[in-house]
Amino acid sequence: MGSTNITASNPSRTAEMAAAVRALHRRRAKQPLFDDPYALAMCGNFWRRVVSSDCLSKLVIDTLLATASGIMPVVYTRARFGEDLLEIAVEEGLDQYVIVGAGYDTFFARRPDLMDKLTLYELDQAATQQSKRERMKAAGLSEPENVAYVASDLNQEKLHEALARVNFDATRPALFSWFGVTYYLKMESIKETLINISSHMAPGSAVMFDYLADPKSTPYGFIRMQEASANFVARRGEPWVSSFVPDKLPDFLDELGYETVNHLKPEEVGPRYFHETDDLTYPAFIGLYHGVVRKTESS
Repeated sequence: MGSTNITASNPSRTAEMAAAVRALHRRRAKQPLFDDPYALAMCGNFWRRVVSSDCLSKLVIDTLLATASGIMPVVYTRARFGEDLLEIAVEEGLDQYVIVGAGYDTFFARRPDLMDKLTLYELDQAATQQSKRERMKAAGLSEPENVAYVASDLNQEKLHEALARVNFDATRPALFSWFGVTYYLKMESIKETLINISSHMAPGSAVMFDYLADPKSTPYGFIRMQEASANFVARRGEPWVSSFVPDKLPDFLDELGYETVNHLKPEEVGPRYFHETDDLTYPAFIGLYHGVVRKTESS
């Protein structure tokens, strides 16, 4: 679940579901791994009613969508992974943060402590972005002056070209958050975006993303969940199309100009984040990656 960069006249349905998952996690978890108090406001009427009602959420999430509900922990786990790394980057002086495929992300409202030190760039297809801004207004959330909304279809436009339309400074490092996107893109598009960052952004810039593991790499106990999740998003018009062999990912990124800093293979994510709880199981077929653009002799 996430926001895709496909050409669309309607807002991303999986992006809205990701907001609903964050809202439901906050409502149900005793100690949320990731706390998003504004997620409910980013949901449309249907999902707002589902999340707000114990009876409806049990019917819709736990019964009707039971085969796909296993992937829900990915949504808030990747968010926690990303913001933990962002906090460290800001402490080290980072002041540009780019969310690619921002969907209904609420970082701007949740983290005023970090927003005070950043310029935030949100990229997504126009329909999703317009829907989000309308929901922000309805919820009384103002648009901070240090946020640039960039309507872009990265299948039609290169990332650095989209950012050039706003006040992005490509001579200073930036952190690129790219969660909930890669598995919806063709490998050619994934590679192109990663090369765009490594070749057009300042050395020291970094990218964070989650990825789908090749089914052959998936532990036996999660194969059925992976298949059910894939069928679920495909039926909603946003199919998964790309995956990686986890062991080969660092070499793939190395060839594109990155030094791997943090790489949690799918089976490593659960033990990292859910070791203190037995009521949540992380789907061991989605990995998390963080790499930094390698400095060259000339940089």
